Amino acid sequence: MPNIISHHEIYDAALDDELFTLLPDMLAREIDIPSAVFIWLHPGDYREITAGTQAEANLDYNSFEGHDPWLAHGTPEKCGKGLFRLSDHVGPQEFERSEMYNDFILKNRIDRYWCLGMMQSTRDGLVATAFHKGKRGGDFTDPELQTLDAHVEDLGRLHKIRRELHRASIRQVTATDHSLLNDAPIFELDHEGRLVRMNGMAEILVELHPLLVLDFERKLRSRGAIHQGLRQAIGRSTDAEKSEAGSLDLPQMRATDGRIVPRLRLNLLPRTDGGRKVLVIVTSEEEDGLRNLAEAPREKMRLTPRERNVLHGLVRGRRRDQLAHDLDIAIPTIDLHSANLRRKLGARTIVEAVAIALKFGLM
Repeated sequence: MPNIISHHEIYDAALDDELFTLLPDMLAREIDIPSAVFIWLHPGDYREITAGTQAEANLDYNSFEGHDPWLAHGTPEKCGKGLFRLSDHVGPQEFERSEMYNDFILKNRIDRYWCLGMMQSTRDGLVATAFHKGKRGGDFTDPELQTLDAHVEDLGRLHKIRRELHRASIRQVTATDHSLLNDAPIFELDHEGRLVRMNGMAEILVELHPLLVLDFERKLRSRGAIHQGLRQAIGRSTDAEKSEAGSLDLPQMRATDGRIVPRLRLNLLPRTDGGRKVLVIVTSEEEDGLRNLAEAPREKMRLTPRERNVLHGLVRGRRRDQLAHDLDIAIPTIDLHSANLRRKLGARTIVEAVAIALKFGLM
């Protein structure tokens, strides 16, 4: 009897490189087929994950791009539509004439003829999952599709979260002493959303972000329209019968100290060690956005004496040319100080910068 993969094993692969590399073969063994692969699809760059944890470019696939009948169906339009047989789109004669078949499969004596495909999207491109059977094995049966279909949603969530973690260079979240590493804001919550532990970056984020709060019961909550969404996401991630990974996006906002917090994604990863728990790992599209926010969080609010002089002049309503005369500096230098003020205060305009400076007592 084949070993059926649990959704916990799939989610554990998000933070376990060895398990993630083995996962395609584990899926293939479920229905006793020769192989399965995960492939990152980027124009001109097909990368097989099964080649190693750091996916290696498949130069053969790259050379076939644009004219191969199989690869032609790795399109965004198929995302969210589940598994599909390649034989429904590419006939045997067309496939046997292709470079993929002659210059890759036959040349390398690979046992691939029938293919079952699936397309899933991430913020960093598409992931194709391909299951293969040899020519004598016959096309994929309905029971085989049904077995694999049980994993479709979990695999999609896995790929989305793993790509977020890779972009943020997060390979693991705990140290050898089981403490949380400080590479990104990380919360560990129980099934009620109550804080089990968090790292230093998470503490800073709760302090700065206007939507995130730890209430009197030490439960992580959010203010505003996303309150219900976060509560439901935590509930799904810690469900007693079948927990689900998930994510929740927070918009760009102004921090409590006046600076701009970039758009954030809360990645919820179910954990089963020690009870029903969930890791909430916070990532951002902006490179170093969270790191810059967390390191010396109020440092960017400190103004130089010259910047304070410019700010005082602006509050008094002085024009650029008048300020330049008052301070005995050139107008371009005034513009430079004004730009620095806007950047440090997270303001889009000088008027907004003045308002923030007054609010936080920087005058």
